[in-house]
Amino acid sequence: MLGKVFARFVEKSPISVMVRGTLERVLGAEHLDAWFARTAQKQYPRTVLFSTVYAILSHVVFRLKPSVRAAYRDHADKVGASLISLYNKLNGVETHTSAALVRSRATELTPLIAPLEGARAPWLPG
Repeated sequence: MLGKVFARFVEKSPISVMVRGTLERVLGAEHLDAWFARTAQKQYPRTVLFSTVYAILSHVVFRLKPSVRAAYRDHADKVGASLISLYNKLNGVETHTSAALVRSRATELTPLIAPLEGARAPWLPG
């Protein structure tokens, strides 16, 4: 179905393929945008989608790019709006939205932790 190249990756590095597939399912653009539409209270999707902000910011967080501006320059065609619009969207992300994203993704990924023996003591109670 996915071709010989994919089959080689599955054969040589099955864990990385599974992790990538899981992350794309949980953090894929359509999934993030639908989740944002259900969760955000004041902000709304217009030109700059939440998945776009997430993608740009992830380049900075994972140190692929040194700044939002640098990440924007490389992906301006995908953003579909000005850098100022991107910054406005980023600055407008509500605190409860960020917390809810972490909570919902953690809830979705928690069933994978026990079988992989990755459980750790909580840093904070609750």
